Amino acid sequence: MKTTIFSFTFLFIFALSAFAQLPYSKMMNLSREQLIEKKFKFDQKKNQYVLTKTDGLNTTLGVLTALSGQATAHQPSKKDYSIVLQYGMADSLSSLTAIFYSDDTFNEIQTWIAENNIQPFSSGSGKVSIQKFTYDSLNVELRSQAVIQSAGQTTANRYAVNSNSIDKSYTLYTYTIYTGVEPFSEWHTKQQAKKNANKAKGKKEDLNDLF
Repeated sequence: MKTTIFSFTFLFIFALSAFAQLPYSKMMNLSREQLIEKKFKFDQKKNQYVLTKTDGLNTTLGVLTALSGQATAHQPSKKDYSIVLQYGMADSLSSLTAIFYSDDTFNEIQTWIAENNIQPFSSGSGKVSIQKFTYDSLNVELRSQAVIQSAGQTTANRYAVNSNSIDKSYTLYTYTIYTGVEPFSEWHTKQQAKKNANKAKGKKEDLNDLF
């Protein structure tokens, strides 16, 4: 119960209960001053405001496991999440992306979709599942990706060799609201130039560009 409450609260920023307003869309109206007050960090190179929260206990346990000589692969906590606000030209918002690992939060968004009679376009292949829909002139994408950490990872120290013999897995969820404004930054300009150069050379396009 405690984990569920924490997942849905996301401090004072988020409201994921089933109501007409698109989940997370309240954050799109925050000024840059308000974002800074809420501890967002500005990435000037990418023209983004980013908020990242990690479970301190989870991080500490990972470090202690590594120091003990046992094999370890990072397992994000269900409480971990990141929020990215991408801007375009003239301080216009391009997109809002929420990255999280909580199944409860994913199910809450699914409930909102169902209760608002939205029929998303669904696709997927292998470990990735994608849902897309339009709401109130905004384009929304909800992506889930299974991340599997294989067994047999081995770590050695001066006293022993240990093997992580149990497969571990988690699901990475990405929820993005697009406003229709193109992202703009030094980084995006360079990335687009690389794509154009590769396309001119006849190299294969990225799958996301073809979707």
